Amino acid sequence: MYCADIMIYENLKEYMENTKVTEKEIAEKLGVSTSYVNLIKNGERRPSPELAEKIEALTGIPFRKLLLNGTDATV
Repeated sequence: MYCADIMIYENLKEYMENTKVTEKEIAEKLGVSTSYVNLIKNGERRPSPELAEKIEALTGIPFRKLLLNGTDATV
């Protein structure tokens, strides 16, 4: 697993915990299934760059560059 993958799911988990937003609410806003959000949140799936951009816009967490740069966790 790449550092970027870890950052993605840790950031998504943290966002959900801090805002009390459910997987269902996120899924509806992103246009994906709740099971897919769960897979991303648990580090079992990596979102596409397009979906990462949507997650970034929704959460305000700037991890799009992490996703696109693979293992470069310093971006």
